[in-house]
Formats: sequence, C-alpha cells, structure tokens
Amino acid sequence: MSTLRSDLVTQIGKTAYEHERVYHGCSQCVLSALQDHLGLGSRDSFKAATALAGGIARMGETCGALVGGIMGISLAFGRDRLEDATTSQGYARAMDLGGELCKRFGAALGSTQCRDIQRSLFGRSFDLRDPGERQEFRKAGGYDRCPQVAQRAAELAATVILEAGFAGDGQA
Repeated sequence: MSTLRSDLVTQIGKTAYEHERVYHGCSQCVLSALQDHLGLGSRDSFKAATALAGGIARMGETCGALVGGIMGISLAFGRDRLEDATTSQGYARAMDLGGELCKRFGAALGSTQCRDIQRSLFGRSFDLRDPGERQEFRKAGGYDRCPQVAQRAAELAATVILEAGFAGDGQA
C-alpha cells in the first residue's frame, strides 16, 4: 500500500478512535470515519448504524465496530437495488470483501463477537442492556479500551476498501 493510502488508513483509524472515545456507539463511529474520509454513504446510512453498537443492540453478538466496517464496504461496493442481484457483481463483491474484513478482524482481535472481545480486554463481558453493567463497563475502562477496537476495525475496513480499488468520493 502506498504511503498516501497508508496515511489515509491511519487517519481513518484515528477518527474512529476519537469518535468512539467522545461519542460512543462503535458501529456509527467506524462508519462515520469511513464516510468522512472516503465520501461514502449519507446521513441515512449513518443513522441506520445506530442500534448496531454493543454487539447489535447491546446484545454482545457481532462487534458493532466490525458491522460499521461492513456497512462501509457495502456502501462502497454493494448492489444498488434488489433486482441487481443477477445483473451486477455488487452483491457478491460486497459479500466477499465483508468476509475478508471479518477474517482480518477476527485474526487481529481473536473474535468477531463483542462479548469475547470484552473478555479479552477486561477479563469479563458485560450485559450492556443493564444500566448497572454499563456503569461497570465504564468503570473498567470501556471508553478507554473500546476506542482501540473501533480504530482497528476502521483501519482494517479502510484497507480492504482501498485494496479492492475504491477511488474515493463514493466511486468504486
């Protein structure tokens, strides 16, 4: 990867880190960083990522930061209409690239599951649906450590997007 692209990936990661540290909501923080730097999506796509944080609606399932990255990949390469499934390669390409991001993310963080990543970071997982558990998450340094996960997810997603030939400004 060229120095210019490497610098862009680093900037995207830093933006995701800062967004997660200040605002929280890992899925939106990663997606917003990709949107800001690559010209992807819209306010509506950003809004659609709201309930994907905390392992999908705070359920501890698939990491929201990873899902935000997959949303970025889909915005860059996915199909525009349902009918395009048989006439376009967008569906298959977004699936392949999303799978590549999952593979890289899992290798980097040891899992794609929020609860597993929490165990790795904190020695336990938290039920983020419970206000008391969310407070424990904060006390354990959740908003100091989860920004690192958002940063890594954004860097990996940006790398996959750029390696796949995305030219920026919403153009694949």
